[in-house]
Amino acid sequence: MLGEDDDDGELFALERQSSAAEERGPRVEIPSVGDPSDSLPDPSTVDPAIQRPFLAAVVYANVALLGISLGLMLVGFRGDWRFGGTALVVGVLAGIRVYQTVRAFKQRKRDEDDDGGDDADTAERGSGDGEDANADE
Repeated sequence: MLGEDDDDGELFALERQSSAAEERGPRVEIPSVGDPSDSLPDPSTVDPAIQRPFLAAVVYANVALLGISLGLMLVGFRGDWRFGGTALVVGVLAGIRVYQTVRAFKQRKRDEDDDGGDDADTAERGSGDGEDANADE
């Protein structure tokens, strides 16, 4: 439609106006932006001791979210305590498992830090005055 000739062989008036406005309008140079994914590390270099608990926690969290929300909707809207209650229980249990997975990972990390107390990670933490020793608890 636009840009096509009408029966008289002329462009539509709207098309003429827009092309004239483009010619008179300001010229803007669009900046180029680099791909931010180029600066990301290779996913295959992630330590498996970190990757496995993380993926497990993600799966458990998704199951918990689905179970709790679906269970509440089934119970609230339909009054279906059989399936809704089951979904709620599964969701709550998955949420507990997320908590256990994260807690076990943190404890294992603390144990590793206690065993290797003289490596570079503990030297970077500071003077050791204990201010942020309990920050994540």
